[in-house]
Amino acid sequence: MLPSFVDGVAAAGDRRLVEAHLATCPGCRSQAEAQSSVRGVLHARRAHLAVQAPPGLRTRIAAAARDEARPEVPLLGWRGRLSAFAAAALVVMAVGTAATVVFTPRSSVLLAAQLALDHIKCFVIDGDAGVEPISAAQAEATIAREYGWSFAVPDTSAAKGLDLVAVRRCLYGDGFAAHLLYRLEGEPVSLFVMPGLERPSDELHVLGHEELVWNDGSKTYMLVSRTVGQARLADVAAHLRNEAK
Repeated sequence: MLPSFVDGVAAAGDRRLVEAHLATCPGCRSQAEAQSSVRGVLHARRAHLAVQAPPGLRTRIAAAARDEARPEVPLLGWRGRLSAFAAAALVVMAVGTAATVVFTPRSSVLLAAQLALDHIKCFVIDGDAGVEPISAAQAEATIAREYGWSFAVPDTSAAKGLDLVAVRRCLYGDGFAAHLLYRLEGEPVSLFVMPGLERPSDELHVLGHEELVWNDGSKTYMLVSRTVGQARLADVAAHLRNEAK
């Protein structure tokens, strides 16, 4: 019942049941807040979404619809975990690069919104349940092997309560970012590393997320969390900046 609750279309009885459950269940409450954040980005950016699709998109979609080579892959198989608005927002992030790339070079805020969505996607949709922490060396090897990038992953062995749990590659307006997924005393924290992108240091609050930005001249780093306070996040950023040198 959570998707219809988040979208505001649940029946009165269902809404009361969900509200009563959320009052006692932190896990579902976190899911509801995440879905609401993603839903909100569509409303915040609706003025920029009415853009003509790139040439050939209709043809590619039609061809994909006719393709029966992989019938075993369920379309939107995770829809039970996201509202319709949340799913739509992620589709916008996947195929709407032509619309967002125009704004990204001028706006750290828009970049922060894109990465907040990726933070939600990788932790909430893809998930990291049961994943064991990995070392900086393992992360560097994964990045080099799968993405062809070579850079120092910050060592977290000396940081109390901070564990690196996964490495992924995420799309944003100007290209791809290495996404390092951490848990800080159990709370999700993301570090995005974007080679070749320059952004000034900044502190942002976007879509309910705290985000810290810094640049080392050859790449931009952005630290993202929704549940870790700004002061604690600043401590984590200081450690990661020092270890990334």
